[in-house]
Amino acid sequence: MEDLIVITHPEMLPGEAGILNLLFASGLARLHVRKPGASETDLRALLGQIEPRFRGRIALHQHHALAEEFGIKGLHFTEKDRLAQSGETLEALKSHGFTISTSIHYPEALERLSHCFDYAFLGPVFDSISKEGYCSKLPVNFRMNKYSFPGKVIALGGIDAENLKSALEMSFDGAAVLGNIWQNPDNAIAQFEDLKSLQSYPKSAQHSSFQQSSSQQSSFIPGLKPGAIDLALESDASADTWIEKQIDCKAKAVHCPGSQPGDQKKKDGVNFVDKLHFISNETATMSHIGSIRLALEAGCRWIQLRVKNRSEKEVLPIAWEAIRLCDGFGAKLVINDFPRVAAAVGAYGLHLGLADMPVPEARSLVGGEMVIGGTANTWEDIALRVGEGADYIGLGPFRFTSTKQNLSPILGIGGYTALMRQMQAAGYATPIIAIGGITSDDIPEIRSTGIYGVAMSSSLINAADPQKTFYQIQQALC
Repeated sequence: MEDLIVITHPEMLPGEAGILNLLFASGLARLHVRKPGASETDLRALLGQIEPRFRGRIALHQHHALAEEFGIKGLHFTEKDRLAQSGETLEALKSHGFTISTSIHYPEALERLSHCFDYAFLGPVFDSISKEGYCSKLPVNFRMNKYSFPGKVIALGGIDAENLKSALEMSFDGAAVLGNIWQNPDNAIAQFEDLKSLQSYPKSAQHSSFQQSSSQQSSFIPGLKPGAIDLALESDASADTWIEKQIDCKAKAVHCPGSQPGDQKKKDGVNFVDKLHFISNETATMSHIGSIRLALEAGCRWIQLRVKNRSEKEVLPIAWEAIRLCDGFGAKLVINDFPRVAAAVGAYGLHLGLADMPVPEARSLVGGEMVIGGTANTWEDIALRVGEGADYIGLGPFRFTSTKQNLSPILGIGGYTALMRQMQAAGYATPIIAIGGITSDDIPEIRSTGIYGVAMSSSLINAADPQKTFYQIQQALC
């Protein structure tokens, strides 16, 4: 299951904040705080007891004004509240970095649902555990039809360990649980652990012909989705075989001619390529996963995992952990340099450096739906990337950066201005992402050259207040 969301008990419970902190520490990626009868004062007191490092994983149902006070970037709208919002209001929330969700009761509502929403709860899928008489109205053998809605659809109502698999088979993107967790608050952590243990691969791998052996199923890597192979216990050959089976499954299903950009329907959709890309980094005090978690909690929703000087086998478990985190925040994950890893974990995108394989060759491995970006430093590089069918181009470096090895010649504003003029003259419309030592203060001048967006790493990681820095970046990119 890609997303496992917990909804709070509707009433205030004794010791509730402690339970919520333990749920987060146990791996909960998304908590919906739903307290319909609580005052703003009561809700503020509860939120104040949740550890600050976990608050970026919260979505508020009531008292949205508290979001800014606690650095919360998730807002949920009931059906009634949703209908009262204008499109301009929803767009403004998105532009300020909020992840917004809503509730629907019939699948047909997806056809009219604003594409501003990142995900929607649909329910009750099964007879509710917490609401007596709240029964499922879905037909027998129901399968999800999202219509034109680009976001995720989360199963709600009556979810427990026995029917979680059934929800997955209906093609839901995840499940939200309430009654199963809170029937006995003293047992909430154990119930969550039971549900979490049933999580499986992302959808891209769920129907693959590859099945794990019982010995592999019993091998669990902390922080990884159950089923991710324990590479520390496997030979190089078996790890390669596992990846190859994932790729073979995809390659047989998709015909992918060279020099063809990603799926046009995706390209025409909302946020096909985000304007802010976060690049993971590893330091003496922070891992790649730690940097990704920091960026997600700050508000970033386009994450590039860039691991250098490690093998494919070493990168794979990091990628599994990264996609688990990104799924929990509704974020897009892009894998740098490793097309087979990107395909195996079902990443949103792949980024290729100048020394990596050509874009058409990578497409033959990952399929036509995956977004592929490529690095460029010169006009010749840009022309090559456009000709190859790259979906976006990372152009840089803007200035010296310590996070990039083998740095290409620095471009600066003058270089960007000249290259963007050449792009316009040639009629090229591929989105250009500026990269390399960029700070929020640089963005207005960079954008004035015609650059579409920016990629950042150290500016966010080293910020005293990452959420405030993210907000400043978002404002500059508007």
